[in-house]
Amino acid sequence: MLIANTIKGRGVSFMEHPYALREGGGTYRWHAGAPDDESFARAHAELVARIRERLPDLKLERVDAIGEGSVGEPESGISTRTRVTDEYVAAAYGDALLELAEQHPQLVVLDADLASDCRIRPFELQHPERFHESGIAEQDMVSAAAGMARHGLLPVVNSFAAFLAARANEQIYNQASEGSKVIYALHYAGLIPAGPGKSHQSIRDISLLGALPNIAIVQPANAEETTELVRWAVEDAAESVAIRLTIGPSPRRIEVASTSPGRGAVLREGSAALLFAYGPVMLHEALTAAESLGDRVHVVNMPWLNRFDGEWLAELADSFDDVFVLEDHAPVGGLGDALRRELGRPVTVFGVEGWPACGTPTEALRFHGLDSASLADRIGAILPKARVG
Repeated sequence: MLIANTIKGRGVSFMEHPYALREGGGTYRWHAGAPDDESFARAHAELVARIRERLPDLKLERVDAIGEGSVGEPESGISTRTRVTDEYVAAAYGDALLELAEQHPQLVVLDADLASDCRIRPFELQHPERFHESGIAEQDMVSAAAGMARHGLLPVVNSFAAFLAARANEQIYNQASEGSKVIYALHYAGLIPAGPGKSHQSIRDISLLGALPNIAIVQPANAEETTELVRWAVEDAAESVAIRLTIGPSPRRIEVASTSPGRGAVLREGSAALLFAYGPVMLHEALTAAESLGDRVHVVNMPWLNRFDGEWLAELADSFDDVFVLEDHAPVGGLGDALRRELGRPVTVFGVEGWPACGTPTEALRFHGLDSASLADRIGAILPKARVG
């Protein structure tokens, strides 16, 4: 057995794990993201000083920083400065867990070394005896949760969607087959943020979990709907639940009324086509596209991705010749495929085709034709053809 006893951030004093963890009050802030200019300069100076001390004869050449004015604007010319809100559905999720913990002593929370990103650090601090840090080991975490569920606890399992749904899929399959109840929080779900690349962009989790009989999959549009769906998952759901959560800020405040299981909510009235979307990112693009098309597109927030009220859905869809779905997922195995089966009619899906693009939100959405302008063009090109004759 080879054991690598390493220290994260080794070589930069204020980034080294023991010190940084104490300074952050239990949170290691240097795990992801670029350091600010001051921190970068301090780290660079420390590293260069250490190299020069150990290798005095080494000639180090300086690489100048990117010229002023170029930061933030990629060569494509697409602006990275998008206006967003201060709403984080992941934060609402963490708050909801804390509130529900007081009423449900059987509720326990499991983490895969992502407590800060998943907004469950407050739960850890307030209920340390009901918090299990599994480390970077999603398969072990799900297996532990399955055992806890068999003993009468209600485990809430947290990790990034790309890691949890895929890496631990066999363990989730086994847990679901036992008929026990576990809540899976799939953070960082979907295409955006696209900066870390395809290893972190989860565009296949709905298909992976939707193939299992006993798992309902939902994705909230705003903070209020997040609170409502977490409460439903804890108190009302009879089966395991997977909650997809956007990790970044909501592009706009989605005003949505409370919905009952299997039903969506109309966000914008339209006469020519029905457009389903879910999650704050794609709902923003859907609404912006619909606004540019006048009153032609009927936009519905559909947080229930594989559980439907058949009567409500059929009555809604019967009023439209064209049904579209804007997926924050690959076009295979998502909401669109589930609606085709439920409705028994064609459904046009706009999803993340191919490998997900890496870049700014604007660039990634535009690359896949899922930004509002591209979406409006794609829908507008279809609507006249559908009415010919």
